Amino acid sequence: MTMRIVADENMALVQAFFSDFGQLSCYSGRQLSNEQVKDADVLLVRSVTEVNANLLTNSRVRFVGSATIGADHLDKEWLDSQNITLTTAPACNARSVVEYVLTAIAAVSARLQIDPSAKVLGIVGLGNVGFLLATVAQSLGIKVLGCDPFVNRPTIQQCSFEELMASADIVSLHTPLTRQGEYPTYHLLNEVSLSRLKPNSILLNTGRGAVIDNQALLNFVENNPEHLAAIILDVWEGEPLINARLIPHLMLATPHIAGYSLEGRTRGTEQVYQALCQFLAQPQQHQLKDFLPVNSSVITALPNENLWLMLSQVLQAAYPIFNDDEQFRETMQLADAERALAFDLLRKHYWPRRQFASHHVFVDQQDVAAIEMLKKLEFLV
Repeated sequence: MTMRIVADENMALVQAFFSDFGQLSCYSGRQLSNEQVKDADVLLVRSVTEVNANLLTNSRVRFVGSATIGADHLDKEWLDSQNITLTTAPACNARSVVEYVLTAIAAVSARLQIDPSAKVLGIVGLGNVGFLLATVAQSLGIKVLGCDPFVNRPTIQQCSFEELMASADIVSLHTPLTRQGEYPTYHLLNEVSLSRLKPNSILLNTGRGAVIDNQALLNFVENNPEHLAAIILDVWEGEPLINARLIPHLMLATPHIAGYSLEGRTRGTEQVYQALCQFLAQPQQHQLKDFLPVNSSVITALPNENLWLMLSQVLQAAYPIFNDDEQFRETMQLADAERALAFDLLRKHYWPRRQFASHHVFVDQQDVAAIEMLKKLEFLV
């Protein structure tokens, strides 16, 4: 019998990687139904699909692959009870998220006329993304504090959440979304904890939207407009119908695309493909490098005694992040139903942003410090 695969239509390169296995049917991930998946053997999703008993009861599905680093949309306990194999794509877009965060910090710092290397970066959550961010930031000369009760990272100075909030000039959130246990992250930043943020600090969230109580954040910034130097949000509570009233208070706002570099999106698909090949005991026929286009762009690094101003210029040439912000703000002025649709469409039709490692940078070969900094970010110098 021909294998049937049901996939999220927005899963990058899904046709290229999976059409060889059998019949591939693609649907909107946010609207996937039990009726659509009941005759499928394999289900391929992203974070917008809740995979649980409601979706899969009485289906043929034996393998679920999610091209995501997060797993809070997956009922792992129920899947295990049904002997359904589950795979995710850990760290698939970690580098992409880190590059978004560093580009955002550099861009916002340039607007605020501050030097990131003189600031303390507090990272909440030291998993794949948070730890990579901490490692890269430290290599760039930024002092890092980390907070994660579940892991010990010997190379990172770790402290309590309360200490981090009081000490960090930039707070970047990289936790999963959890509601149970000793350290739940749901509304970790709330009416009380938001007030503990250091005055003139920068708050940045690229993890899970509901780690910040968005209504509490709106109340906080309306009542304390001068407390924070900047807020950067890429993830939102209630996606795709987010609280648009927050947006005028943000320096940078984007529609959950931090991990959406071309490499970040497609690497998750490749990892799920590799897992399915292993599940079926079949050899791998495809590799991601076979599908990625060559990036022929060359960025010129303008000489600057301030390395961070030089870096900000290069980063924004590689990733003009305020273009994403501008496009997002335009759509958020629509009526509610149209706004929710626009949020998903921005993600579906997101431009092919490339990771730094695909960009060539022309820099004065006498500028050793600039060359070293760019190489630490994996630019081709």
